Amino acid sequence: MYKEIYQILEETGKVKTAMVLNGNHKGEKCLIKEEHCTAFDGGQAQEFWKEYEEQLVSCQDTKVIRIDETDFFVEIYVKNPQLIILGGGHVSQPVAKIGKMLGFHVTVMDDREEFVTKERFPDADRLIQGTYEEIPEKIPVYENAYYVIVTRGHLGDSASARQILKRPYVYLGMIGSRNKVKLTREKLLREGFTEDQLNTIHAPIGLPIGGHMPAEIAVSITAEIVQEKNKYNVSYIDEAVEKAVWEKEKGVMITIISKRGSSPRGTGSKMFLDREGRSHGSIGGGNVEFQALKYAPKAQHGEIKSYNLSNQGGANLGMICGGEVEVLYEIL
Repeated sequence: MYKEIYQILEETGKVKTAMVLNGNHKGEKCLIKEEHCTAFDGGQAQEFWKEYEEQLVSCQDTKVIRIDETDFFVEIYVKNPQLIILGGGHVSQPVAKIGKMLGFHVTVMDDREEFVTKERFPDADRLIQGTYEEIPEKIPVYENAYYVIVTRGHLGDSASARQILKRPYVYLGMIGSRNKVKLTREKLLREGFTEDQLNTIHAPIGLPIGGHMPAEIAVSITAEIVQEKNKYNVSYIDEAVEKAVWEKEKGVMITIISKRGSSPRGTGSKMFLDREGRSHGSIGGGNVEFQALKYAPKAQHGEIKSYNLSNQGGANLGMICGGEVEVLYEIL
């Protein structure tokens, strides 16, 4: 199951799952893709998931949710965010530089060959020359993608937006004056795109910080991207855990599914205990991690244990941060 999750992550950068925490289907898990839930058990519980599909699809955070009397742990994994800049002009250069500093894989595309060179974009991971109508052929679909449209005119803007609106993305921003944005929007509406679709575009692009120089505009654009990136609580992949799952295959996955008050690690933090008794990753260190690892070999699949880190309970666990965490055990 986790191998499948990691494989999809490598291909798309984003995966969403849900696991049942109570009731007759406790411990069962599904993959949420587009508007549907697909059971990991090969389809035996597929009918069960249909009843909860709409609410699970709409959940945008890694967290525990209750639907009727059933509790679910919804988990959204993200990895390798991609920043795709359409247009290689003067604003694109600092956007690419800052994007790389922020940990994005950076792509720059322009229809002019002389505008997509290593001299102009030394920090870019991928440079593409081509028309914006060629986006489907030249830029693969990717879930964890952030698109910045900074072409030299509204024709390039509308051509880019037309292609991107047909694919998944986390962020889509378009530069330009209000009049230029208005022209592009009207053109796309006439082509059949809906108001809801167009309302997902950040236009004019960037946070309103009053910048005028290319670098200042780039700061406003990338600040808005960071704001959107951190809008929801998601699970970032621990490479040590992923590597252990691929190599060891079997073991116990230990995940923080909720926290109250202060704790060293957040919801979605994972640790993997392999069959040889070695741990990979961390759920915060200290005695609480020690207790979780000690209990893991006898845990049942889907079992949840609470660890109190408040003043009285925390003293017993050697913690001073306070609060409480709930830990989920999955047998792989």
